[in-house]
Amino acid sequence: MVTKSQMSALTASGDTTKTIIDTLQVPQGAKRIIGIWQYGHGAATLTSGEPVSGVVEYESSDINIVPLQLPLPTFDILTSGTAALNPFIFPVDIPVHGGERISGYVTMDVAQTGGIKARFGFIYEF
Repeated sequence: MVTKSQMSALTASGDTTKTIIDTLQVPQGAKRIIGIWQYGHGAATLTSGEPVSGVVEYESSDINIVPLQLPLPTFDILTSGTAALNPFIFPVDIPVHGGERISGYVTMDVAQTGGIKARFGFIYEF
């Protein structure tokens, strides 16, 4: 089995409004998506007292994947300390043929003053 991965642009989250992150096109030759990851905490500043949590929704007019809603990694900022967080890879089994376009949308649970950004990625089996 050969695997390859692809990631989206890094996009401002739009806070509590459903906001498109990016649309990816499945590479030719891909047989299935076997993993999905996402994060929503990319920022120069994370503000104390604002929990970073939300959801990413995936939609496509090329393949039937709706509903596909996955939570973002969640954490609270309590002081001026540091946080290290590796994205969780959700194992999935989504058959593809190549060429499909899939859009990812982020909605945060709480408005963020730090101007955070979100990104997602797919892991493919070829």
